[in-house]
Amino acid sequence: MSLRTLFALPALFALLAAVGCDDTGNDPDGPSPAPSSTGTTAPVSKCVAPTGAGTLHKGDVKDGEVWTAAASPHIVEYDVVVRNGAKLTIEPCAIVELRENRFIKVAFPGTPTTGSLVAEGTPDQPIVFRGQNGAKWSSLYVNAPGSVRLAYATLEGGGHDGFRTVPMLHVLGDSEMPADALVFVDHVTLKNAKGAALQTERGATFVPGSRDLTVTGSATEPSSFPVEIEEHAIDAFPTGTFTGNRVDEILLETGGTRIAGAGLSVDATLHDRGVPYHVNRSSVGNFIVGSGEEGTLSTLTIEAGVKLKMHPGTAFKIQHWTKNSPSSGALRVLGTVAKPVIFTSAAETPKAGDWMGLWFGGIPSEKNEINHARIEYAGHDCGCVLNTCSAIAEHEGAVIFTAQPPRAFIKDTVFSQIAGHGVTEGFDGRFVDFATSNTFEGVSGCAQTLPRNTDTSCPSPKPACK
Repeated sequence: MSLRTLFALPALFALLAAVGCDDTGNDPDGPSPAPSSTGTTAPVSKCVAPTGAGTLHKGDVKDGEVWTAAASPHIVEYDVVVRNGAKLTIEPCAIVELRENRFIKVAFPGTPTTGSLVAEGTPDQPIVFRGQNGAKWSSLYVNAPGSVRLAYATLEGGGHDGFRTVPMLHVLGDSEMPADALVFVDHVTLKNAKGAALQTERGATFVPGSRDLTVTGSATEPSSFPVEIEEHAIDAFPTGTFTGNRVDEILLETGGTRIAGAGLSVDATLHDRGVPYHVNRSSVGNFIVGSGEEGTLSTLTIEAGVKLKMHPGTAFKIQHWTKNSPSSGALRVLGTVAKPVIFTSAAETPKAGDWMGLWFGGIPSEKNEINHARIEYAGHDCGCVLNTCSAIAEHEGAVIFTAQPPRAFIKDTVFSQIAGHGVTEGFDGRFVDFATSNTFEGVSGCAQTLPRNTDTSCPSPKPACK
């Protein structure tokens, strides 16, 4: 039974049956509300459910247009477009209902164009976006340089445009640096999306200060993840809860810029958000730190407790390019004894050699630091032929250096189930000993390989390993 049918019944029954526009059905005279995911008691909604036929919307909105709670539900009968500098404000307690396959588009179509949508509710006056009569609507689509602000709002039941699955909240930058901070979220819930509830692409990111995002009941299709983000979205990625989906993982990919081989090109921190990051969607492509441009340095810091599940066949690269010049990327892994950082395989049945390992292209930076990590199931074919004085036929390893690192910056780390070597030192230069404090178990090759001398000479005969 729809809310409009329900509220066609006598007013007394309506007030007893439903209070609020967030469909919680809380009875103000009944038991106290259950605690929220943050451990605090969720406030009872003060919203009054709509009784009228609602307001129909389609096409371009007028600048300064306001969708009020009193005129709810606001029915998107055809796509609604916020562009040409227009601003659409959605009031606290408003309900937005979209018909099947319909979009709300911000700063799209048209190039260039601008637009903004502001839907900021309050703890007891939330805003709801949903399908009309349970219809599977499409998405809230935000294109640079448009902007969206969402607070105390719920988006539910989106994700299909009539032909294919689409993200319910879809945010696209302009593929140029700096990254585009297009969306702000504060106490926002995304639920029951057919595919991704949220996707960022082309250098899009969140407005700093975004927080308390809940994603649940989403990614019902096997090929989708509930949250799909690119590298420039990780630093501002909000706190929240990301469980109760088909798979409780965040897809993390390199989108980069228009420069081929480029990846993360700013300093950023990968936060522990309580679920693993699934790195890359397929074996085509790698996750890359560094722009590849000489004279620049981008540092990725990984918080304690982060788990990265590498898609089989891919690599985690600190600069893609192999150059005899300082690397444009650096990696700081800040695990602890209680909360190590884990690099593992995303395969259903993990095995040694699933993924390529950590690849350091160029001369590693002094800023590199890996503490209390676990690197497992690495050693996939790297297709690389490197300089070595070890009597080895292949150079695959869990960690591969193509130039001499300044020091042994990997400490208190476990190398486990590796097809190939633990540490491949594939360069001309001084041997750097990574054995101290690290553990090598189930490594089929050398724990460490021996680099070639600076003058390209080697001992004769070559040793099997260092």
